[in-house]
Amino acid sequence: MKNTLQKQGLGLGELDQAAIGEGVSQAGVGVILALATLIGLWGIACLIGGMSSMGGIMELGRGWLTAVTGM
Repeated sequence: MKNTLQKQGLGLGELDQAAIGEGVSQAGVGVILALATLIGLWGIACLIGGMSSMGGIMELGRGWLTAVTGM
């Protein structure tokens, strides 16, 4: 492995920094995906709560349309 690193012109410090940077970016993507999943689940829970309080999907749609258009 040491010979391979020398052929590529990389020192051990540079390889470690690249590996650390890759790991940090993967962790960042994981955090973003986890938060996006939680936000999506919260939205679905709110939609289900709205449907149950309005009495169905048609009433929910009618109420939403009324709220958006003001009519």
